[in-house]
Amino acid sequence: MKRVRNRTHLTSIFFIQVNMDDNNMCRTNAVVLHITDLPDGILVSIANCLAKPSVALFAMAMSVDSNQQTQTSKAIISSTNLSVLDFSDIEKSLAVKLSDGDIDKILRIIDAVNNLKILKLVGCVSITGIGLNELRSSIVIQQIDMSLVGKHESASLKPEPLLSESVVIPILEDIISNGSSLKQLELPKKWRNSEVESTLLDQFLERYNQYMTNQNYCCSNCNRTCAETGGMRWMDLERDDFYGIQNYTCFGCLNHFCYDCRSSDWCYKCEKEYCKNCVTMNRCVICEDYTCPKCRETRSCEGGCGEVLCECCFEKNTCSFCGKMRCIECVISYHCERDGCGKTVCIDCVHSNDEGGECDACGVEICSSDCRHHIQESRKAKGEAACLDCALEGTSLH
Repeated sequence: MKRVRNRTHLTSIFFIQVNMDDNNMCRTNAVVLHITDLPDGILVSIANCLAKPSVALFAMAMSVDSNQQTQTSKAIISSTNLSVLDFSDIEKSLAVKLSDGDIDKILRIIDAVNNLKILKLVGCVSITGIGLNELRSSIVIQQIDMSLVGKHESASLKPEPLLSESVVIPILEDIISNGSSLKQLELPKKWRNSEVESTLLDQFLERYNQYMTNQNYCCSNCNRTCAETGGMRWMDLERDDFYGIQNYTCFGCLNHFCYDCRSSDWCYKCEKEYCKNCVTMNRCVICEDYTCPKCRETRSCEGGCGEVLCECCFEKNTCSFCGKMRCIECVISYHCERDGCGKTVCIDCVHSNDEGGECDACGVEICSSDCRHHIQESRKAKGEAACLDCALEGTSLH
């Protein structure tokens, strides 16, 4: 049977019926059955093998439309707990094709307004958000992830997704004004990184902060009201790297943690906060960024201290000559400032090779005498006086 693409209807199944005539000659007849001729029990068993978004798509295929379900589609939906709808469970090639109409039909057929607690729109980059209208009156939704990226994936998307502030924010406004159970909200980086300040988003974040404060969510450890600790708001409003990022809430388990308990960390790559029970993050000893182990590769310093360096920092602190990777606490390293070079040399190699290091007078860092010569000649060509009479002309380098 040909593989069915996306959610197109499974139209028919062919069987070959073999009969014998009076002369014992074989006759074959094609018997065509529609998939709806199969017992509901078989279709339900098929649905139980599918990811939850696919279950909803399968039920849609078995329905007349999203407002008129068949007995079969009802059986499929009732057989699966669809309180969590995570589109990372399906292929990205399918998620990217889903339209607002598809999302609307999915939410209707699973009765999302009464049943859906967690929605993660991973990969749904082709929707504007109008398909989320069904959630306006939801009082059960607890988490809405509109970052559009999967777990441990970079928050940046290229090309930028179509999700629209003007379409989605009024829906979110209705949700938080209806006495909902919303505990955690992830916004797309496209909104948070906009070069043009959005009054609409700023005003919503203010109201969201007030909504979360009114919920009186408490720390899972000490039971104190989270917003009363640490001086941070539930949603950051300053236009920096943390703008539009929710505080005090684990993306994984949705538990809340106050600032003083410090039971959660924010990953600088996927830009999500996790408690230590869900993800134990690594902290780079040099840049001091926290990252999930699956988000960024880390290595232990080879100088004996055992401290962890992230992939960016261990590349910068790996000596181009001896190949050893050590943190700044274990060994001094210099990064050559000659254009096009960028090599790193540790102080051990500076001493053993008797070249490279840092100029005592101007602070320029070089990896070799050759690069020192090129930097000096470049400065002479530009008519710059710096370093012409300083230690770059001699050997008084560290």
